[in-house]
Amino acid sequence: MIKTTNYKDLPEILPIFPLPGVIVLPNGSLPLNIFEPRYISMVEDVLGNNRMIGMIQPNPGSEKNKGLYPIGCASKIVSFSETSDNRYLIELKGVIRFKIYKEVNTLKGYRNIIPEWEGFKDDLNINIQNINIDSLLEQLKKYFDNNNINVDSDELHKIPTDQIVSAIPQICSFQNNEKQAILEAKTDKERIEVIISLLKMNLLEENENSTDTIN
Repeated sequence: MIKTTNYKDLPEILPIFPLPGVIVLPNGSLPLNIFEPRYISMVEDVLGNNRMIGMIQPNPGSEKNKGLYPIGCASKIVSFSETSDNRYLIELKGVIRFKIYKEVNTLKGYRNIIPEWEGFKDDLNINIQNINIDSLLEQLKKYFDNNNINVDSDELHKIPTDQIVSAIPQICSFQNNEKQAILEAKTDKERIEVIISLLKMNLLEENENSTDTIN
């Protein structure tokens, strides 16, 4: 059983896994297939320690943070299995966001940082179940319909709010910077508003493209 992480127990040095187009939100989940030798080493190292990995997106257009976005999310390995061809199948659970303070020495090929946790304490006490997400579900249904994704909308209402919100960046074809905006939203309410705006923009762009094609 994985213990809940306390703020005072957060690590001073965090190994990071830069992965374009992939974010994990606090309390969200993310399955990963680990096959690169350096990241296999990283998984093995953290399994014997605090099980925490910093998921973060590369930002190739930026000279800051050595080509990384400044904010990622520390995530804990909550389950794992090793395959016959020496890969790891892991599931991460988002714990708390971090800001890069400083990058430190590379270890066994994978990168490590000193994270700044200050400003993200509320991530450890997320409870968004009471936020009304009717508008979000309405836009999500339009997105699914527009992209020919067959989802039972009645079933969506049965899924916990935090699971829906954390799954959207993995399901929807948002740009990397748009996913980063979702991650960096200051509050849960603001995050939902960002997602609704992105869904509306996506629908508008799809409709404009359809009109251009017809014309």
